[in-house]
Amino acid sequence: MVDVIADRHFPSSYGRDASVRWDMVGEESVDLLRQYIRFPTVNDPDGLTEEQKVNSPWLAGHETEAANWLGGYLQSEGIVVELLESAPGRTNLIARLHGTGGGRAVTLLSHSDVVPTRRNEWENGIDPFAAIVRDGYLYGRGALDLKGLGIAHLMTFLLLYRLKLPLKRDVVLLIVADEETGGRFGAEWLLRKRPELLNTDVVLGEGGYSPKGLLPKLGTVQAIAVAEKGYLELELVTQDKSHHASMPDSNDAPARLIRALGRILRMNDGVRVTPPSKVLLRHLSASATGLHRIILKWPELAFRVAGRHIPLSPIVGAMLKDTIAVTMLEGGLKSNVVPNQARAVLSIRFLPGTDPDALTAKIRRAADDSRIEIRRLKSKPANASDFTTPQFVALAKHAAAQEASAVVTPILSPGASDCRFWRQARVNCYGWIPFVISGSDLQGVHGSNERVSITAFQKGLQSLYGAVAEIATSV
Repeated sequence: MVDVIADRHFPSSYGRDASVRWDMVGEESVDLLRQYIRFPTVNDPDGLTEEQKVNSPWLAGHETEAANWLGGYLQSEGIVVELLESAPGRTNLIARLHGTGGGRAVTLLSHSDVVPTRRNEWENGIDPFAAIVRDGYLYGRGALDLKGLGIAHLMTFLLLYRLKLPLKRDVVLLIVADEETGGRFGAEWLLRKRPELLNTDVVLGEGGYSPKGLLPKLGTVQAIAVAEKGYLELELVTQDKSHHASMPDSNDAPARLIRALGRILRMNDGVRVTPPSKVLLRHLSASATGLHRIILKWPELAFRVAGRHIPLSPIVGAMLKDTIAVTMLEGGLKSNVVPNQARAVLSIRFLPGTDPDALTAKIRRAADDSRIEIRRLKSKPANASDFTTPQFVALAKHAAAQEASAVVTPILSPGASDCRFWRQARVNCYGWIPFVISGSDLQGVHGSNERVSITAFQKGLQSLYGAVAEIATSV
């Protein structure tokens, strides 16, 4: 069943509603996205003082003004909107279209907060919050993560309402705060206050992009995220005496920590192919040649034979292995003094099926230094959805409709999203951002020069609307 779904292709005309004036809808959508980007909804806990981090962490984000504007736009059409404030400045939006009750709801999930950025890192004087249009692209923080999808969801919701489609399912629109720092003031808070939002058949959120040109012979990949890796954050701290740098000692705190980190980073567990990654690798191998094709077809065998010498792209490798990255390394206040303390933070992403306690124990053994204290800072479980459902089939059909040669595939997302809160409650959540982008534009997510092609955005909106309409009008 999995292979059939992932390999099917559908006619490019599928799901187009002739009664929709897509030219006008497209113009409205771009205008809304530009306005939305201009709200600087930056979520930046690192910008807080230590006292604020402890006593008023909600000050990190500023989503309320944007949420009020979005709510006002929906209300101007006659739609009932709830705006729920989890803390000062942190507002979550809920709207619902009622169906006939023939099936459980379909939920459209996005977030309004964005990661910080430095204006001087953007090229050609582009202001990340000015929503500039240049050469057919709309530039701005959030264009891809995740205000573009948020507006596509909003317009899909509005079209269902305006066209008075005979909905059998409720359609719920959620635009939440605080996704970028874990959902404490967003999805996590909202589901505690409104647990009935878990009573849904499927959630459409983020996690899968639609890149083109990943391999020379491979066209567009419409990736639908059906699972996510878990997250584990460990702090390593060690102490020793402080002294002058002219008399180094191999037992100095920084030296011991660096040696331990080296041992940890050399840990090698090989690869493990999850069900969605198996489908993805089959597609990728069909467009590869030589050794690369062999590796993609039989990655577990290749790694047993050649281990860490196997070349994999970072994104594919992240889908096949538990990964460890050193994200913080601290110690010392003066260049000629060996500090008495050294600290590191490890960001660990683990596959479904990995036991985080067992992985932590393995890291302790690899560190092999009893004087290094290892403490868990954060932990989030891996999660997965069933991708043999009629709802996944509908998404696959409409994703394929954008381009006859497109590859539609489920993927395991290396990153985390709010989908995990629903998946943990055994609700299927599919992450699909339907705007076709280049590999270089994918680097703009959380980076500089974030942008989306206006043509791709408008075309992706049509695909999304078609999929949601099909799901919402069927049981």
